[in-house]
Amino acid sequence: MKLWIRRDMTWDKILGSVLCLAGMGMLCISVYLSFSSDIWYDELFTMGLANQSCGKLVSITARDVHPPLYYMIVRLFLGIFGGLKGDIAYQVAVAKLVSIAPFFLCMIYAITKVRKNFGMLTAGLFCFLLPAMPKLADYTVEVRMYGWALFFVTAGMLHAYELAAPRGVCGEKKRRLDLAALTLYALAACYTHYFACVAFAMIYLYLLIVFTAAYRNKEGRKKEIKALLYSGICCGAGYLPWLIGAFTVQISQVKENYWIQPLTWRSLGGCVKFIFQFAFSGQMVSMIAGGILFAVYGEMLLLFLAGKGKQRKKAQTGKEAEKGREADERELSGKKKVFFLFGCLGVPAGIVFFGFLASILIRPVFVYRYMLPALGVFWLAFSIVLGEAKEKKLFFIPAVLFVIITGIFNYRSSYGEEMWKRVQMREARQALSQIGGEDIVIFNFDQTQAVASYYLNNDTYLWYGKPEKLICEMYPKNHALVEGEFSDEEGVRALKELLLTKADSGKGKVWFFGSGNARDEIIEKWEKAGITADVKTSVMIERYWFNIYDCKLKSAE
Repeated sequence: MKLWIRRDMTWDKILGSVLCLAGMGMLCISVYLSFSSDIWYDELFTMGLANQSCGKLVSITARDVHPPLYYMIVRLFLGIFGGLKGDIAYQVAVAKLVSIAPFFLCMIYAITKVRKNFGMLTAGLFCFLLPAMPKLADYTVEVRMYGWALFFVTAGMLHAYELAAPRGVCGEKKRRLDLAALTLYALAACYTHYFACVAFAMIYLYLLIVFTAAYRNKEGRKKEIKALLYSGICCGAGYLPWLIGAFTVQISQVKENYWIQPLTWRSLGGCVKFIFQFAFSGQMVSMIAGGILFAVYGEMLLLFLAGKGKQRKKAQTGKEAEKGREADERELSGKKKVFFLFGCLGVPAGIVFFGFLASILIRPVFVYRYMLPALGVFWLAFSIVLGEAKEKKLFFIPAVLFVIITGIFNYRSSYGEEMWKRVQMREARQALSQIGGEDIVIFNFDQTQAVASYYLNNDTYLWYGKPEKLICEMYPKNHALVEGEFSDEEGVRALKELLLTKADSGKGKVWFFGSGNARDEIIEKWEKAGITADVKTSVMIERYWFNIYDCKLKSAE
């Protein structure tokens, strides 16, 4: 602690240091939570793609709905740490640790750039909020690309803040480095998630507004906009191969068939709910706490803007407007935080606007979790306005206490959920160990079939419909029970053939993993057709409960 807290530190710096350590502590707990083998359907895609060759990885991704960079990152780490084609539990643990890494990287930016530009209190608040706010704790251990998208957008926004400074404040070399970092992060975000690409479009818009509004010197304005344009061109050129080769295919695929439901005006409220509602066990408590957090955010924002307005008015009193470069520097310095604040808030707003617009013009393509790439800058903005309110003790003390207490309890709730999933997965793995190497497994739900196939090395069959093509390509032992159009008659015929084959060979069994209410209807049909299904146990995989049945022909009993 001596490295963090010195004798000359003020109370706000001490509080910021403590909050920073608290945020890092929560991430360390997430590291512990990573050592669990549970995954769900979307994570199955990640694990399947990460175990492919680089060429096949890109090929399959091009036929999915996401860019390939995140999957390449996971594959790289699995290769470095010997996880490719290795033990399942080890693979999943490495992949979950990869999901935590971007949050640690965000904290490095917090204790460097955020601390330098906004103070230790703001940096500490940001470190604490990253794992503590709604939804974010869950994604520290989720094997998906959202954490990396959040990091790329957040880091890019902080470099954009540096670029928004007047040229006299920092040297040309540093500006070139910041511009290069902005471009690289923009390209990485675009190759990670399409809505992260939208987020970066808003960052570029933020810089364009800053350069246009704050530079009265035409020559300086032209120079800055020209540099920004070069950055955009470089990013676009690097992204063009993917746009030409895969994006058009993905767009046509989405137009034909996609799982996302239409949006309504209530969906706007759902966006707010997604950001602010905590993960407490009590629904009403979560909603009340989320409403208070929303109100705190709004109140702190108004206090911040009011304070900045008074400062600017005071600075202008009795002074004539300056001209040229010095005027630019003075004016830009005074408005810099305000511009940045609205830039941070504009990123999630831009994602929501684009998501709704695309959903109206093309077809529904937006779900709430697509806002996740923007939540880093969203909570950075909150950290700034709350940190700026430190002198207003009447507002600051209850606000920061509320944020700390609710944040800790929110993370605790996420921790409890992950521990519960760990226990359930342990029981599921134990149940799956009953399945012999030559056994066959029947499923009535494609997602359960897909996830279970990650843990089983058996041929699996789907009672209804067909497994997703990309799943079958990554996991070739997934099959449809009936080729062509499914019917109950054809399903029973195919199942009887499997049962007769196993009975004649004397090798292996046929199991049924039945989930939902439909399993009872299926078993009733089988009973009428001369097939018995004896329930052995009940477990949870892929967030769904299902019963495991031992299937036999009545004549073979």
